[in-house]
Amino acid sequence: MRKNHSQYVSSSNYLPRTNHLTAASFQISLCIAKHGKPLSDGDIIKTAMLSGSNSLFHDFPNKDKIIQRISELPLSRNTVKDRVQRMASDVSQQLSTDLQKAACYSMCLYESTDINNHARLAVILRYAVGDIMREELVKLVPLPKRTQGINIYNAVMEAFLSQDIRPEKVVSITSDGAPSMVGATSGFIQFFVKETKHQVIQFHCIIHQEALYARECSKKFDDVLKDVTKMVNYIMARALNFRQFQALREEVQAQYNCLLMYNNVRWLSRGRVLERFVACLDEIRLFMNEQGQEYPQLTDMAWLTNLMFFTDFTLHFNVLNKQLQGAGKTAERVFCDIKTFERKLRVFERDLESGLLKYFPNLKKHLEKSTTFADNSTSHQEIYKEFSSIVAAAKENFSNRFLQFCKMETTLCFLTSPDKAKFEELDLSCLHWLDLGNLETELLEFQESSSCRNKFSDLRKTLEKIEGMTNDSTVSSENEILKVWNSLPNNFKSMKALGIALLTLFGSSYACEQLFLALNDIKSDTRNRLTNDLGAACFALKLTKYKPRLDRLSACIQQQKSH
Repeated sequence: MRKNHSQYVSSSNYLPRTNHLTAASFQISLCIAKHGKPLSDGDIIKTAMLSGSNSLFHDFPNKDKIIQRISELPLSRNTVKDRVQRMASDVSQQLSTDLQKAACYSMCLYESTDINNHARLAVILRYAVGDIMREELVKLVPLPKRTQGINIYNAVMEAFLSQDIRPEKVVSITSDGAPSMVGATSGFIQFFVKETKHQVIQFHCIIHQEALYARECSKKFDDVLKDVTKMVNYIMARALNFRQFQALREEVQAQYNCLLMYNNVRWLSRGRVLERFVACLDEIRLFMNEQGQEYPQLTDMAWLTNLMFFTDFTLHFNVLNKQLQGAGKTAERVFCDIKTFERKLRVFERDLESGLLKYFPNLKKHLEKSTTFADNSTSHQEIYKEFSSIVAAAKENFSNRFLQFCKMETTLCFLTSPDKAKFEELDLSCLHWLDLGNLETELLEFQESSSCRNKFSDLRKTLEKIEGMTNDSTVSSENEILKVWNSLPNNFKSMKALGIALLTLFGSSYACEQLFLALNDIKSDTRNRLTNDLGAACFALKLTKYKPRLDRLSACIQQQKSH
């Protein structure tokens, strides 16, 4: 073995600087992994390239040479598997190097199951490297037995050890709020804090909280949702009913040709189901009559009125949910969206009290068309009063649901507005370990410096422009914030430490949610035998923003031609 190893080392020194076939196989394998496709697709890609080569290169004088080169390209399943694992290992090395340089990082944890009902724990870290903020998957850890706090703790510490990550650098932990994560005695965070020997900021994913809050605010309309779901299932879950309903929709040239089925797990499902149901209401009523199905709700004005309000109100929550989604959002940004929605609730309440219904178009249209309410202003006022009281109750419960973010509002605003911050209002109870001893004096010096204040004044203007550039994914607000903090002189060391620590905070577990969507795509019904190690390599390459160093990887492998 030693002889073979020495021969490999000596021969690798004489490999050509560019192994074209090997480099190409790495690039195609990376493309396969990025798109979450089966590793055996390499052979299909090669066959497709060869089948089109005669036509594509028919006027090339070296056509035969090109086709020969393609035919020599190694893209068998085993080759693609080897390339994927090597690239995942290279990405892991880059991640480990950057994490060791990072001053601090925040962690997002999420536990779910794959297609085989195997529990998997996603460990994602958010950290700063130079002028770039990164959110990267550290490891997708299998949990073979229980998923209790101690099991999650052991899995996280094993993942940290494999990457030489120091747990004492963790600023905050964001989770789904499950007892195994946040339990007071045996939750993961309790075990982790004992290990780090300092407190960490704990966040319950703000998108989860928004979804729970939306559900709490509309409990009164659960019966309406049950009725809608029952009618939709009658039409959509039976093949004959679905075909007949679709034919009816085509006959009347309706806008939509089908309904949407309700999924309790999907954040936006309820609003979309209700919206489509209301849009198809006339056709549903006609179809049910033709089928001899008795649903008195479809002609009950009180039920229909509740449906219209419920639909409009739920769609407002859907808008908020979509605003909160997206990778790379700072905790300050998502909390601003939440605070804005709280103010919107006041506007909605006044809108209902006045009877203008500018923000409740379905309810307004229904009341205008309804003959039952047409000439009865008293009924209208009673409806407005009832629904405005529901919105008022939602507004009152708002602060309780997002209490933790409300308490940290001033501290979170320090990220982009340190020129307006007051030291005594900052909540630093979980951040003393960051060496913030000189923060108060630094803040005074900073606020007296016009050049420093102007940096953040200009930053806020830049962030406003970025928010308007919704289609430009190349501009990152978090990177712009980081650049400004890095540009401060070194005599503001404590301020910079606090600013970067706040920038690492996860506002939500959106990154983890996206990861498990990718998990379902990669480890699907047709790929359910994918091993944990190979699956983890595929996930890492699909989700990472690191680029594998293909030149270095290619140079380490002796070029082999396909046979």
